[in-house]
Amino acid sequence: MCVLEQTDWRALAHSHGPAWPETPRLLTGLLTGDRDDARRALSHLWEELFHQGTIYDATPAAARFVAVALADPRVRAEPGPTREYGDGPLRAALLVWLSRLGYAMGVQWREWFGDDAAGGENIGGPLRPRLYAVVTACLDDPDENVRDAALIAAVNLASAPELTPHRAVLSARVRAAIAADPHWRHTETAVLNLRYWGEHDLPRTESAELAYEPQQGTYDNPPF
Repeated sequence: MCVLEQTDWRALAHSHGPAWPETPRLLTGLLTGDRDDARRALSHLWEELFHQGTIYDATPAAARFVAVALADPRVRAEPGPTREYGDGPLRAALLVWLSRLGYAMGVQWREWFGDDAAGGENIGGPLRPRLYAVVTACLDDPDENVRDAALIAAVNLASAPELTPHRAVLSARVRAAIAADPHWRHTETAVLNLRYWGEHDLPRTESAELAYEPQQGTYDNPPF
């Protein structure tokens, strides 16, 4: 795929060192139709490219590839590789990864360093609007797990200032989701975003467990 071929992976690194040749080789596994290949690709996304919530040199390039892969017919046809990565098809698992990336670039930064901390608005550069366009295309997907993951991914990515005009529509969707299911698994994260958007009269945060949390590490260290 062009994104893989056009990226200088030799110049990028992840949590375990150089991204070349491992990262492009493993990410290609999302397109083979083989569940083991998809599982290995997802493991690499979580454990090396986004280890402990950290954004590495290679992470944005991987995110751009994931965004392109989401629209690929081969990915759209694949079931989820294992229950470890949540319910639903492969594209739901990829949306969950993009959602956590959006959280790290937005709410998580503010939670660690405060509402007025410098630097957070620049994390990801133009990446968040590009990813937002991709995930919102999945908001009305026939699969409930995909719709669910797409909504929280869009909400997390909308922390980017340039996406402010989209927040009202997302807020309405979030409130509808929580009204339909008071234990919606993404309630706590969604309400955190709405609070930072300056909204009041927020729903109670009675969320269920996340669809997937990496087996290794936690999200307790800043993305340095």
